[in-house]
Amino acid sequence: MATTLVLGAARNGKSDYAAALMADHETVTYLATGPKREEAPDQTWADRVEEQQAARPEAWQTVVTTGLSQAMIFSRNPVIIDTLSHWVWQLLDRHDLWRSTKGAIARLDEELEDLLVIYQSLPHDIVAISDEVGWGGEATSGPESTYRDALRHVNDRFSAVSQRVHLLVGGRVLDLSDSPAVHSFYAHD
Repeated sequence: MATTLVLGAARNGKSDYAAALMADHETVTYLATGPKREEAPDQTWADRVEEQQAARPEAWQTVVTTGLSQAMIFSRNPVIIDTLSHWVWQLLDRHDLWRSTKGAIARLDEELEDLLVIYQSLPHDIVAISDEVGWGGEATSGPESTYRDALRHVNDRFSAVSQRVHLLVGGRVLDLSDSPAVHSFYAHD
C-alpha cells in the first residue's frame, strides 16, 4: 500500500499521471470531486468530465462526491482522488467559508482529521491529486486569497503524511518524497 500526492499546475496531466500510477490495478475507485456532469457550470466542463470518464478503463468505478472519507472507506479497491483542489472549492462554497482564511482552515481541519487517518490506513494504494498553489499572479480578491491559503494548507497536510509526493512540471515528474518540508503558517497543532 502506498499513498501518493500528485501536484502540479491546472490541466498539466496530473490525472493522466495518476491513472498511469494505477495501471497495474484491474479495478480502481476514481473519486471525482468536481461538479457532476448535470451540474457542470458550462458545456466545456461537462464535455471534459465525459471525456475523462470515457478514457478510464471500464472496470474502474467513478464516484462523484465530496464525501471523501466515506467513499474511501467503502471502496474495496485502490483509489484516485481527483482533485483536492475541487474538494476544497466545493467545501468552501457549501459552507460559505470565503470570508475568513482561519475560519475556512479550521472547518477544513474538521474534515481533514478523519480523511487523513483513512488515507494512511487503507490496505490499498491511494493517489490524491491537487493543483499546486500560486502558479500565476497574486490573488485579486479576498475569496481567491482564502481559497489559495486553504488549498495550500490541505496540500501541506496531505504532503506531510504521503509516502510519495510527485510534482509535474513541463511534462516531467519530480519526486519530492525525500525533500524537506516547509511548515505552513497555519500548521496544524
